[in-house]
Amino acid sequence: MIFAEAVCRVQSVFVSPVHVVRQRLSLILSGAVVALVLVVTAGCSGGSGTASTTSSSPPTTAEAKVRDGGTLSIAVPNVPASWSPAGPDWSTAELQATRAIYDRLLVRDENDQPVPELLERITPNDTFTAWTLQLRKGITFSDGTPLDAATVAANLNLQRLSPDAAELLKPVIFVTAPSELTVVVATATPWSTFPELLTTQIGAIASVPTLLGTAEIPVGTGPFVDVGYAFDGSLFLNRNPMYWKKGLPHLDAVRLVVIPDANDRTNAVLEGTIDMVATDQPRQVSRIQQIADTGTDAKVVVLDDRNAEKPKVSIAFNTGRPPFDRITARRAVAMATDRTAILTQVFDGQGVISRGIISDTSPWFSDHSAPARDLEGAKKQVAEYTAETGQRVAAQLLVPPDVTLTRVATMLRVQLAEAGIDLTLIPVDPAMMTEATTTGQYQSAIGLGFTAAHPDAYEPLFAGSPSEQPVVGPNITRYVNPIVTKAFTDARQTRDVTRQVDDYRIIQEQLFVDVPMVFIVQMRQIIVTTPVVHDVVKWSTGSGATGIGQDEATVSLAQIWKS
Repeated sequence: MIFAEAVCRVQSVFVSPVHVVRQRLSLILSGAVVALVLVVTAGCSGGSGTASTTSSSPPTTAEAKVRDGGTLSIAVPNVPASWSPAGPDWSTAELQATRAIYDRLLVRDENDQPVPELLERITPNDTFTAWTLQLRKGITFSDGTPLDAATVAANLNLQRLSPDAAELLKPVIFVTAPSELTVVVATATPWSTFPELLTTQIGAIASVPTLLGTAEIPVGTGPFVDVGYAFDGSLFLNRNPMYWKKGLPHLDAVRLVVIPDANDRTNAVLEGTIDMVATDQPRQVSRIQQIADTGTDAKVVVLDDRNAEKPKVSIAFNTGRPPFDRITARRAVAMATDRTAILTQVFDGQGVISRGIISDTSPWFSDHSAPARDLEGAKKQVAEYTAETGQRVAAQLLVPPDVTLTRVATMLRVQLAEAGIDLTLIPVDPAMMTEATTTGQYQSAIGLGFTAAHPDAYEPLFAGSPSEQPVVGPNITRYVNPIVTKAFTDARQTRDVTRQVDDYRIIQEQLFVDVPMVFIVQMRQIIVTTPVVHDVVKWSTGSGATGIGQDEATVSLAQIWKS
């Protein structure tokens, strides 16, 4: 996660090889159109079509009878360092693990819109400054404790105190539980897209002892229960016999096998010793795809949602310090960057060129000029900067400990040198990256992030007033433009999707002009399973709607079964 923690769980603040300002942001606000009850606007859906590419298709539920029992083995680079939803940002691997333990208040349906899960409904007032959350009856935690409004309110209030979630929840002024199954959330300003927040880590509900870190094992309402580690170091999650969705889960257990090396995780799936793995490592993605594309015997099943927002490699500029306090320097870097070469050589073509905070497939995307390389234009910008300041364009680039990002940074340094830009690479650990970017003590930094389904998730990154910029904050670029701030504010005041699209168009176009960041490549993320694993992306939400197949490169585990 690279740019994220800074932006409160936004999923993108330079931290490490995962994303950026917290996956909450990443999953955060989607263009939910809200009426008296939460309403979905089909015309604005992002389309979550999950493209499955396999060497041969495994039997579907219609062709093979659903079988209960068995253990699903998932290869992960790590297990959660903290099981508390109000704790630090969860990486993709941690999100997958926690989806076994916790349910969320809202989830995404197949149209990428928020729908009730633990909630029965969510209703706003006329100005979107108060939201009433009605819980479903009869749901209990895995320890038998009833799920009630007081517990949900405690979850949300503790999230408001969390360093990671505080910025995202900044508009909230109070959360109360007026009755056993009713929670009221009030905000200081209109927030029409608030429901999207509840589909993220912030909406994951745990028991109060779990939130406080006093529980021996994490307790949630999800399909599985943590039973501890096996002799080989694997973490076992057993079936929750009290799960509120009848007939689920099908599996007896889920086994999380920690395999630090990406190549070893891929090998484990190919050898059949592991049932499932998620990867965004370019070489592993290419390797898996080649295997899936050749031969007739299905070794693996590749699940790939081509329409989803994926992690984007980007360069953040500190616009408050030289040289990037001048737009000529920022434009010089943007023009000198050869994205096509980086996509081909570093990512082996696995991904697409990124054009900004939103992917081209998003319903919120506004088409604008493609960021093609213009070396001569870059040289002119460098000359203009030198004429303005008497200085050459020279800067340091913070690089986190990630092999892919290091390769991008190394290639970028060579490209910029051709335009007369001197870039010095500074390796930093995740903690140093976060401290430097959130306090503004850096010139530029490379990171991964921007996976939110809805642009509102990025409001903490770009909105604000120049006179109110905190010493430590999520706006790591220190970029503030009243036009951008107003557009974010306007979008939160309406449920009219057409107006929201126009607001986000203004934001995208202004960011493209002002260049507080340079976006390079949107990576490809896939989930790989063996052919014996079924119904990986086919599941029903608590409201009865079909759930989105892949969410942040994670899947629902309750409905999965093995033949």
